[in-house]
This record gives sequence, C-alpha cells and structure tokens, in this order.
Amino acid sequence: MTIIPFAEWRPDMPVLSQWAREATNVVSAEESYVPMNALTGVTNALGARAQGAAWFRGTDGSVKMFAGDATKLYLLSGTTWNDVSRTSGGAYTLGGDGAWRFTQFGTLAIAVNGIDAPQKFDLSVGTKWAALAGSPPTGTFVTTVRDFVLMGKIGSDSQRVQWCALNNAESWAASLTTQADFQDLPDGGNVTGLVGGEIGLVFQETSIRRMTYEGAPIVFRIDKIANDIGASVPGSVAGLLDMAFFLHKSGFYMVRAGQQVVPIGRGKIDKTFWADFDETSQFRSSSAIDPVRGLYVFAYPANGSNGTPNRLLIYNWRTDRWTRVLVNCEIVFGGVSQQGYTLEQLDPFGNLETLPYPLDSSYWSGALSLLLFAFDTTHKSGSFSGPTLAATVETGEFNPDGKGLRSVIRGCRPVIDGGNPQIQLGARETQQQSFVSYGEAVGLTPAGLAPVYGSGRYFRVRSTMSAGSTWSNMQGIDDLDARPAGAQ
Repeated sequence: MTIIPFAEWRPDMPVLSQWAREATNVVSAEESYVPMNALTGVTNALGARAQGAAWFRGTDGSVKMFAGDATKLYLLSGTTWNDVSRTSGGAYTLGGDGAWRFTQFGTLAIAVNGIDAPQKFDLSVGTKWAALAGSPPTGTFVTTVRDFVLMGKIGSDSQRVQWCALNNAESWAASLTTQADFQDLPDGGNVTGLVGGEIGLVFQETSIRRMTYEGAPIVFRIDKIANDIGASVPGSVAGLLDMAFFLHKSGFYMVRAGQQVVPIGRGKIDKTFWADFDETSQFRSSSAIDPVRGLYVFAYPANGSNGTPNRLLIYNWRTDRWTRVLVNCEIVFGGVSQQGYTLEQLDPFGNLETLPYPLDSSYWSGALSLLLFAFDTTHKSGSFSGPTLAATVETGEFNPDGKGLRSVIRGCRPVIDGGNPQIQLGARETQQQSFVSYGEAVGLTPAGLAPVYGSGRYFRVRSTMSAGSTWSNMQGIDDLDARPAGAQ
C-alpha cells in the first residue's frame, strides 16, 4: 500500500485529518523528519543570565563571538568567556527585561541595550568595549542598512529611528551633507525590531515599514508595507538577506523579498503556541536563524516554566513546516565554530567517551561552520551538536478502509533509516472520544516489521527514538496489516 507519512505537524487542525499531532525534538526535512541534536554547554559560565549574543567576522577573516549579561560584555576565546566590558563608565545597567543587540559596521562591532551608551569593539585591534563616538543616540535596537548604522526606539522616543552619517558610524548629528538624520514614525506604536541589509525593515507593534536608500536630501524613503500587523514580541524578530520573521498577536509571519508579509503559522501552530506561551515572561524570548539548514528558531517560556525558555519552535522555510523541541535555555543565537580541532586538541573537552559532541560534529570542523548556539541555564554556551534528542513523530489520524468502518491492525513496517525505533498504535472508536488509547511500544522484528495490534475505527501510528540513537530520516509507515473487524 501507499506509505502513510509521518505527517506535517499542524496541531491547530482537526484531529481526524492528514496532519500530525506531534513532531517533537526533530527538524522538518524534505519528505521526512531528521534528528535534532542536544544542546551541550562547553564554555565557562557568564557571571549571570545571558541577555544577548552574536558573532562577527573581521576584515582579516578572523571570527569573534560576544555575549552580554546585565552588567558585562564578554568575548569568547576557545571555551572561555572573558570579560571585555568598558573600562570607564562602570558596570552596565541592563534591566532583567532587557537585551543586548549587536550589529557590525566595517571593523566595528556595535552593541546597544536601550539604557547604556552604545558600545563599540574594534574587531581588528580591540581588547575592550568602549563608548561609540559621535554622540550617538541611546537605541534599544540596532542594525546596519547599506552604509549606515540604524537604531530604533531612541530613549524616550519609542517611535523614532535614527541613522548615522554615510560610511561613518561615529557621526550622528543630523546633516544634509553627511546624510545623518532621524525620523519619528507617525503611527504603528513602539519600534519593536530592526532588520538590515540592502533595505531596512522597521517593526513596530502594529506596523512594518521598509526603508529604501534614496540619497540626499531624502536619504531614506520609508514605506509602510503592513498595517495592523507588527512584531508583538521583540525577541521574535530575526532576518536573513531579504527575509525576516516575527510574531504578532495573530500568529507567526515571514516578510518575503523585503515587502510581502506572509502568514506561516496560520492553521498550523498559532493557536497552540498562544495557549502555551507565558506572555508575562515574553521578554525572555529569543530567536535565531540557521542559514545552513534554512531554519527560523524561536525560543520561549511555556506556562508553568517560571519564565525560563523551555520550548523551541523551529520553522523550516524550505519545507514550510514547523517542529517543536523541548529544551531549557537562556537564549538562542547564530554562531560559528571558532576553529578546527585535531584529536590532540580535544583533551580539554573530555575523553572520547565524554566529549560533548560526536567526533563527526560540525562543532569541531572549523571557523566557517555556521551553527545554532544557545546558553543553557547555567550560563554556559554551546551548539546543538550533541547526541540526538529523544524524538517522537506521528502519522495523521486515519480510517484504514476509508468508509468509517472498524478495523483490526496487526502490524506495520516503519520507513525509518537507522536507530531502534519503538512503535505504538493509537486507536479510538469515535471522534467524540477525547482520548486516544495507545498500545504498548514495540520494537522491530528482524524483518523490520512492528508487531503492533489494536482495533477501532480511527488510528494513528507513533514512532519514538531514544536519546543518543543514530538515525537519519523518519518518513512514515508501510505494509499496514489492516483487516475488517466484526462489529461495525
């Protein structure tokens, strides 16, 4: 018979449908699910909870990763986060509901938090962060648009965006000659995020605006591309090239080609997410882009988590599918493996049995390995390159004969590459029955069959894979042994 796939996870849809009710600790891929690896902290701990992190590549090709907590900024060297905070001005004063945000302009890394003076770090020769010169504004958000540094939510001017002089990140006085200027946006609420590149995207509570460079005297043409939709959660905003992702009260959206706003969670995960989300701790949310795998990753605290982010929602924009990962963390961010390691250089990380990541992990492979990173709840950072997480996927609910009659199922063949999957058969008699009765989880016979057994009208098949298993793809089930039951 035709393979019954481990279907797209769309928990907002009716139960009797082609959609799966669960796809946990996996990532969507073309026609299958693939493993999600564990987060393993390998560095020393920051002094307090991580509230921002980013990586940069200098003009000489060297790579640097920075992170910040409430009072300090750090630079990663190997596995050690070193304090490289400013030497004048005292400790930073970031509140518990704030965040560090970073951008790069030439040889400068720039950091803002909306409270302290904007900071700079020279990626070529710098050893400490210092105040950005040129009387810059105190911005909450920052990005780079073409040849300008752009800041948003300026001090008490929550609807203002301001940009530096052309090709000069340390000149901010408004001037037709230098093209430095600012704009107060007339509506849309507070600025809640910025995404840069060839164009700028300004996210507000209920609007999105595109900034297009025109040159003097206009400098930037600012056009509204969305009305009544904006970024309700600042930590949800993330972008890559001409794409951007964000969360509004009505759900998750993507900005495509810098101008088209497309819903990506509607009819899929929006309702489920909002019922699960601890909105009182929304400031703990964070997001990141995994450009290699084409993933938008949103970390958030669920109800009952005491504000600690314990869920990742992962959207694969190439397959237009979501999955969910259960992991505790402080923030997620995009990073890089800083160097390639030889076997002899792995000793500080443990022996071959206790290494945090497998030997073939991309973490060890070199400076250009773009990886998804996070800080765990002990303030240590690492990538999601550890052993595979315990995974669960399901088929959609189905009626074997297609006529609503009862059936007996006596086995199936999982289409799964590798591992030792455990298979469960779920069944129920009516759509009014609120629970699904799952049978015992069974392994596979030498012939690759799962000897599940159950009777009912409506069925689903669940596959689980234990943590640390070696597998590559979970596609679905084949050879379903279904026969008519007696009482219809």
